[in-house]
Amino acid sequence: MLDKFIKSGKGLIRHLSFRRRGKIVDSNQKRNQLKEDIRFMIVFVFFFSLFRFFVFDWYIVPSSSMVPTLLIGDMPLVEKWAYGFSKHSVWFSPNLFSGRRFFKNNVKRGEVIVFKHPYDPEKPDNNDINLIKRVIALPGDRVSVTNGIISVNGVEAKLSSKNKMVHHDTQARRFTELSLYEEVLPLADVPPHTVAYIDDMKFSAPNNFDEVTVPRGHYFVMGDNRDCSKDSRCGLGFVPEENLMGRAIYTVYSIANGVKLWEFWLWLQNIRYSRIFQRII
Repeated sequence: MLDKFIKSGKGLIRHLSFRRRGKIVDSNQKRNQLKEDIRFMIVFVFFFSLFRFFVFDWYIVPSSSMVPTLLIGDMPLVEKWAYGFSKHSVWFSPNLFSGRRFFKNNVKRGEVIVFKHPYDPEKPDNNDINLIKRVIALPGDRVSVTNGIISVNGVEAKLSSKNKMVHHDTQARRFTELSLYEEVLPLADVPPHTVAYIDDMKFSAPNNFDEVTVPRGHYFVMGDNRDCSKDSRCGLGFVPEENLMGRAIYTVYSIANGVKLWEFWLWLQNIRYSRIFQRII
């Protein structure tokens, strides 16, 4: 009887010893797995950041200044490398270097671009805002607007009436009737696009802009919603080439009614499926 008790005791000690060693092994495995997971996340975040800094990025359109080309809630895909790189290619615009590097003269009239708000000493909060507009004139061009008709280097744009649309501005919480026109920009290398005007504002100050010459290293930009856009005609001024962040090429996502990205429970009933992967022209 005593022998059986001693044998069972020795067996229990061996069992507990194995369990203790197993726990140590499991603990080491978990620790190593955690290290691997952390290492993977660091590498993933590093390469993901490089991709968004220098290859492609995406932004949510916050305003109606580019209606009908882009609506509030559209997410355009942006070619970051299209115009080269500047400090604004990186989030928070660290002062790594000045000017642009590579492909800096690739901008064409008529392209839709994303850029950082030009420096505004009176409203420093504006300096961190990303904007999206259409390039109207290049450095050295002469540009003017007469009753809404753009002229570049003495050549006028061509407007052809299309139809009307009622636009719901979720920011201003109002509905506006817009007249749509097909516009062929002067001296542009891009296809015709659609712009919007409010008929009653044809003779407003922004639609009658005296001729100016675009300074070297700057661009003249306008929104496609011509009567509801803060652009180079009114308040924005010329855009320095250093502020360019890329060329908008596709709408990869679109959500209506002012729904925010974090409001995931409202996505399905508010996604504009017809606008996904729509080319921006």
